[in-house]
Amino acid sequence: MLSDSAKAGGFSMMVVMPAMALLGLLTMATFHLVLDQRHRTSLTADRALAKYGAEMALNAAECELSVATETPTNLQCMAALPRERIAALDPVLRRGFLLGTCGNDGSLGLCQPQPDQSLWTLARLLDATTHAVEIDARLPGTQRIAGRTARYVIEPIPDRWPGQTQHSDDTPPPWLYRITAAGFGADPAVSVVLQTVFRPRVPRHTSTPQTTTEAALPTIRPSGTVTQRVYTTSDRHDATAPHSQTFMLGPLNWRELIEEGLR
Repeated sequence: MLSDSAKAGGFSMMVVMPAMALLGLLTMATFHLVLDQRHRTSLTADRALAKYGAEMALNAAECELSVATETPTNLQCMAALPRERIAALDPVLRRGFLLGTCGNDGSLGLCQPQPDQSLWTLARLLDATTHAVEIDARLPGTQRIAGRTARYVIEPIPDRWPGQTQHSDDTPPPWLYRITAAGFGADPAVSVVLQTVFRPRVPRHTSTPQTTTEAALPTIRPSGTVTQRVYTTSDRHDATAPHSQTFMLGPLNWRELIEEGLR
């Protein structure tokens, strides 16, 4: 027969072993919670870094378009662009945009995809090597460095004015510029992509066999928005008085977050 001390020892082991197992499980759970919290904190910091980079790239693109097209904005743009870049961004001739390419040298980052082609694929927007314009965008107050440079691309899209839903072959449509900007976290798998549309000022005088367009100087409103009055006259013999419209210039929509997170 077992002695009383042996029985007590066996009972103690029956109590201690489950307690130790439970303690081990609690320790592992706490460890995983700490790791998960650190991961979440790191991911939040990476997303903040990526969003900042995308915003700075978007601002840089807006400033470039503002300077190249002489379109006022509420940004303080001090960029000095070479003549070839200004010519490439001409909103009427669009010399820097070639179908199926993203340009190089003076037209780097100026993209015009084929109808069935993805802009992101054409520009290699999120890749280590890209055809986009890259900028240095370091987040103040942190030592976190983005795993990839912030960058942007610009593409032309038709601007359909009221009353101009279609154009004849010799009447080119006005154009907008769509900006797509990307920023990255310290982990380059974390990316934020922002997009906006920019309307450049209308040239002072343009004409086609059908119409003549005269544009007033842009006006900066107290609210900070920029507008321009445009007068269009038909060259038809039975034409009436000029048709006038007021257009908002510069960024036309709120910056739209179109992707955020891990790829």
